[in-house]
Amino acid sequence: MKKVLCALIVMLVFSGAAFGASSSELKRMSTFVSNFTELWMKNFHADELSDSELADFGIWHNYHNNYRSRIQYCPKKNCPYGSLVIDKSYVAESVKKYFDREIHHQRPSNSYEGSYGHYDGKFYHFEGADGESAFYARVYEAEKRGSVIIMRGGTYEPEHGSEGWSFIARAKPYKYNGKNTWAIISLEVDD
Repeated sequence: MKKVLCALIVMLVFSGAAFGASSSELKRMSTFVSNFTELWMKNFHADELSDSELADFGIWHNYHNNYRSRIQYCPKKNCPYGSLVIDKSYVAESVKKYFDREIHHQRPSNSYEGSYGHYDGKFYHFEGADGESAFYARVYEAEKRGSVIIMRGGTYEPEHGSEGWSFIARAKPYKYNGKNTWAIISLEVDD
């Protein structure tokens, strides 16, 4: 009986219940982490990402989640930089919301192998890409350590029912547009 009681205590300490995370809160955390896993972002520390990498996140996050409202066809006929554009304000908004960082918009360097081909001062130009399977996150447990929330879980691909990788995401709580959310600190995966 003592072993069972000890096991239950350990489970509570390492579960979302340890700091009051309800099942709906774990679901919100899952959606938050999915914003990175659906873009195949793995093994990163947010403070080490370059502005070009943050721009990639902002572009593709909006491409996947806000296509109809934020992605447009290039206004120039036979646009040499890509058939699609997104306003820099949408990219900046996404970076601020998920990373709590300001982005310094810039043209990609010749050595940058990201997804956008051109930044013209107002729009990021790129080509759309579909076909990659999107892996979504399921946060199983969360704990608070100081001012950091540690989220543990796994990914899955719903179309084929595939399991992906396990992960540990670290995030800091903060308010964005008056709403409680998190800013990602790091995401480590175990493929």
